[in-house]
Amino acid sequence: MIQKILKTILLVFILANTFIVNACTIFMANDGQNVWIGNNEDELQNVKYRMWFYPANTNAYGYSIWTELSFGKLLNGFSYLNPQGGLNEFGLFMDFTAIDQIPIVKDNQKKDRKKQVVTDILKKCKTVEEALTFVNKYNLVKLGNAQLFIGDATGNYATVTGGYIVRKTDKSFALTNYCINNGHKEACYRRDVATHYLNSTTTFQLNDITNILEKSAQKLPNNLISNYSMAVNLKTSTIYLYYKNDFTTVSTLTLSGELKKGKHHKDIQDYFPESVTNVLETELKNNGINSTIEKYKTLRKTSHDKYNFKNDDAINLAISWIEKGLTNEAIELLECLKEFEQNNTNINTWLGVANRKNNNIDESNKYFEKVLEQKPNDYLATLWGGQENQKVTFKLADFEDAEKVSVMGDFTEWTKHPIKMKKENGYWTCQIDLPKGENIYKFLVNDQYLADNKNYMHIGTGPKIYSKLYVW
Repeated sequence: MIQKILKTILLVFILANTFIVNACTIFMANDGQNVWIGNNEDELQNVKYRMWFYPANTNAYGYSIWTELSFGKLLNGFSYLNPQGGLNEFGLFMDFTAIDQIPIVKDNQKKDRKKQVVTDILKKCKTVEEALTFVNKYNLVKLGNAQLFIGDATGNYATVTGGYIVRKTDKSFALTNYCINNGHKEACYRRDVATHYLNSTTTFQLNDITNILEKSAQKLPNNLISNYSMAVNLKTSTIYLYYKNDFTTVSTLTLSGELKKGKHHKDIQDYFPESVTNVLETELKNNGINSTIEKYKTLRKTSHDKYNFKNDDAINLAISWIEKGLTNEAIELLECLKEFEQNNTNINTWLGVANRKNNNIDESNKYFEKVLEQKPNDYLATLWGGQENQKVTFKLADFEDAEKVSVMGDFTEWTKHPIKMKKENGYWTCQIDLPKGENIYKFLVNDQYLADNKNYMHIGTGPKIYSKLYVW
């Protein structure tokens, strides 16, 4: 028993002195009246998170922090010792972006700060200036591989590391995963698209922030995705929370309201309806497709609060069945979904794919043609249904502010001969002659390898995820 207690104490000490920082996008949108923060937290798909709330007392302002839960059930109770970011009652916001290791600059007159600074700043500071006064007392020896973004309700902001501090330059600002000291810039499609929309928008409302979050998010089926996103109104300390790239479902948290509930915490996934996929998978395994369809229809009518029917989880489940050879089951599920969402072009596109896999060519063409009548530039319908004599067209609206995009696969000997895409009328485009059958591919966006986030047909796991395309 004593050894177990000592082990727990040691692990808690390590947790309190460890920073866990991953890729993310942070931006401030300031139009002179509204001051917003947008934040995408990008990590592995299976990582979970928790929100913590602490009311004000005589020694501290009221605040919230958010943390990662990846330490095991016991230590997750101590994850508040290692916050990813936070917000206090005065609209002071903080979060991190990961960067490559930089040299730490040390002043012998200052103490080394080995603990995280987020919690103390939220407790004691109202503004960026007060926060900078606090951190300037220390050598930030643990901030060598991360940038701490600090923003406040006046529109002031700063980026802090153990080697430099960058102060506000423009009203609006975006930050991702490279060092910005001395005006340094790198090609990053996430930061570049956020900056583009920040500079081209005159008045910021919630839908504008959500739009930038969605455009700068990292998406499935890639290994790193935006597990949660938040739009934060710093004037009101209101958090609009989104989960797993679903920007149709929002959970609204007012900090003042949460603080009135007293000290408490809640896992981020619990703010949202459950995915329906596990229920459908279990039903298919135990009782077959007819029972699965009836189960879905019943849940759709009776369990809107419990399950999420707004996102694409059920469509993606059908796609996974196509990949497993359960094409008939996939068709039945997609036809069921179509009863509820008649104008969803993705459903019709995947019905086209599934029927083509079953060699129902006329039925397949009917679905593809219907989508292209509605949306002539639809990416998926063009990719799958616009094939002609093995010529495949990629017409991609994503990565709109990337400097360069290429396609590569077995057909290019991967990195040996990647095919450059051209930017035409807002689309990255190219036509490629591909062999019949299964082809796997990836995009090279600037210098980042990415699976196709519009085409959920894929193989592999982890960093070795590749998009899959059948050429007829």
